Amino acid sequence: MNEAKSLRLQGMKIKDIAETLGKCERTIYTYLCDPARKRKMREYKSILDPYKPYIDNILKDDPDYNRSVIFDRIKKLGYTGSTTILRDYAAIKANKYKEKAVIRFETEPGFQAQVDWKVHGTRIVDGQKKKLYAFVMVFGYSRAPFVIHTTCMDQATLLACHVLAFKYFNGVPKEILYDNMKTAFLFNNGFWKVNPKLLSFANHYGFVPRRCKVRRPQTKGKVERFIDYYNNNFFLAAKENCLENNKLNEGVLNWIKEKNKKKIRDLNQSREERFEHEKNYLIPLPETEYDYRKNIRIKVSRESLILYKTNSYSVPPFYIGREIEMKIDPFDSRAEVYYQGSFVRTLKLEINNRHERIYREEDRKALYQLWEKQQSKRVKEKTDKTAVITRSPSDYEKIITGKRIAS
Repeated sequence: MNEAKSLRLQGMKIKDIAETLGKCERTIYTYLCDPARKRKMREYKSILDPYKPYIDNILKDDPDYNRSVIFDRIKKLGYTGSTTILRDYAAIKANKYKEKAVIRFETEPGFQAQVDWKVHGTRIVDGQKKKLYAFVMVFGYSRAPFVIHTTCMDQATLLACHVLAFKYFNGVPKEILYDNMKTAFLFNNGFWKVNPKLLSFANHYGFVPRRCKVRRPQTKGKVERFIDYYNNNFFLAAKENCLENNKLNEGVLNWIKEKNKKKIRDLNQSREERFEHEKNYLIPLPETEYDYRKNIRIKVSRESLILYKTNSYSVPPFYIGREIEMKIDPFDSRAEVYYQGSFVRTLKLEINNRHERIYREEDRKALYQLWEKQQSKRVKEKTDKTAVITRSPSDYEKIITGKRIAS
């Protein structure tokens, strides 16, 4: 076929080519008209084939995922091959996923918000050494931000920050984008699933939690860029002063208010102007607020006290030895106490004090009365045990004669 094509390029006719090669004209015509046929390559089966979908799912989210961890996981699933086969396959797949370009798109009004934490490390906050964090939510269309500083990043704090952000914006976006924080998403059996607590919270407010891929800052770039801007402007100046949580939160919202008035160069509009348009597309706030408080079960001590963060608080002596439930708001210095679902009382938490016993006067009096009652009962029982038993003369005669005396 190659010779026929070469002769054809030299200007020879099909008839002459056929005579030269000793073939019929029809054969030469077929060779010249048909495209070059690729040689069919033999397909080889790999021992890794059954596990490739599982590996692809992990590498799609994180192309640099530790190969040894993947090897250990598929080995538990029944893989009997070597780690070399896995590494060769993972290298090819990882390169393909890394080469894919992330397309930037303009978010529709009210459609998406992005959430992330800024970790400031250990600092002196409110006169004590604490870890300081900043919760940041940025709306995709308007770039309108919300920031609040906390000293914790647990589940209750995350949900409480969401509620404060929704109240600040007076609405809820249709979806919220997160990274791999455990309070938002959990990795289980090769798949990422929404944290059950966040899922319940999202159902209450009507938004959909989404997870962005790790090491892909473009997918969550709006909140990432704002965090850098906030850190290099507001916090850089604020950390030079004595840090007080309330003043920090008040100051950052005032700073945001001023920044929202400035025009964004790429959009030729301010965040304030764009949010005026975006707020009409937000989901309205529900009538009832989600109970995001942290639930802690504590057993009441013999002294009618419950222990929380090294401080002890009194409850009525009736609950001694019983298990009660404390509901604690991360942004409130009060906690509500419940027993078997019934409200008991509200406690004022002493956050700054350590190893203190805080008694209410009525609890102290009730505990003292209970102690007096128990003491008198013990004295009476002791007296009854040591009392001399007197019997009538006839009873003693029966004892002598061996007759049984009724007790």
